[in-house]
Amino acid sequence: MSHPLAEYVRILARGKNGSRSMTFAEAEQVMQGMLSGNALPEQIGAIFMLLRVKEETAEELGGFAAAINRLWPQAIEADLVWPSYAGKRRQPFWCFLSMLLLTRMGKRIIAHGTEAHTEGRLYLHEVFEAFDLPVVRNLEALNQPQALMYLPCATLNPLLQQWLGLKAILGVRSPINTVMKTIAPAGIPSVQGIFHPNYAQVHAGAAALNQRDCIVIKGEGGEFEVNPERDCRALLSFDGQTYELTIPKLASHIADKAGDISIRWLCDLWNGDISNEYAEQAVLNTAALALCAAEKSTDFDAAQNRCRQAWQQRLHDSFRLHVSQ
Repeated sequence: MSHPLAEYVRILARGKNGSRSMTFAEAEQVMQGMLSGNALPEQIGAIFMLLRVKEETAEELGGFAAAINRLWPQAIEADLVWPSYAGKRRQPFWCFLSMLLLTRMGKRIIAHGTEAHTEGRLYLHEVFEAFDLPVVRNLEALNQPQALMYLPCATLNPLLQQWLGLKAILGVRSPINTVMKTIAPAGIPSVQGIFHPNYAQVHAGAAALNQRDCIVIKGEGGEFEVNPERDCRALLSFDGQTYELTIPKLASHIADKAGDISIRWLCDLWNGDISNEYAEQAVLNTAALALCAAEKSTDFDAAQNRCRQAWQQRLHDSFRLHVSQ
């Protein structure tokens, strides 16, 4: 008697003429089976690598995401979901200051991501821990009143973190690295940063199939962070409609760009101890796009003006950023 997941491996592996992509429902069924813990390692590796070779469709990513989205608690109250799976290795986590700025503007943000480590990379959970911000270890905590919190994907299901770790074994990323950026609780928009711009339509399509609103960009290092040295093309998907906008680069080379990923940069910039053109543009443009996502708005200029006002106001508030000892 064959294993229940064997038929789905056959769908993907029947050769050039016999194989096909999975439907949304089939992909959802596959992920449900994998999350149950009953899938064999050989099946998981085969499914992930077969999808990697042919490249995932929006239906396949959407079906995977639909199954994972069932792990979220019901009725979570937040304005925005912010996935972070790439980590940073060239620039500090300027997008963290964008999150912080939006919370000062009254928005509630749930960030989620990986706790796995690639040598030389900084991950968002480390930034949260450095500033003594909540890192959620049980799902009930998502309904606590904090304006900004970080959810390790292992809290949703430990298998998700385990599968992300397969990159070290397989040598390449798998579809789980992609699909985790598309998950979000029902009714809450998300922002998604990607490495390869050709994936933007697939990300947006997967979100739309799950009735999730989102903004997708090719972000600095694969995170949702605008690089002011590059034109940024944003794909907006709201209520099933797709829009595009472009944020022009400030310059091809900005001389004061940070030379490392130290968390200390974040303190110094937020507290007004330094002025840095690259960083401020990255923070403000990223925050403005995220504000558009939270409010399902296409008016980037208005969002940018509001974020700039809040950025200037931060220096007059009593809140300062300090690394926790």
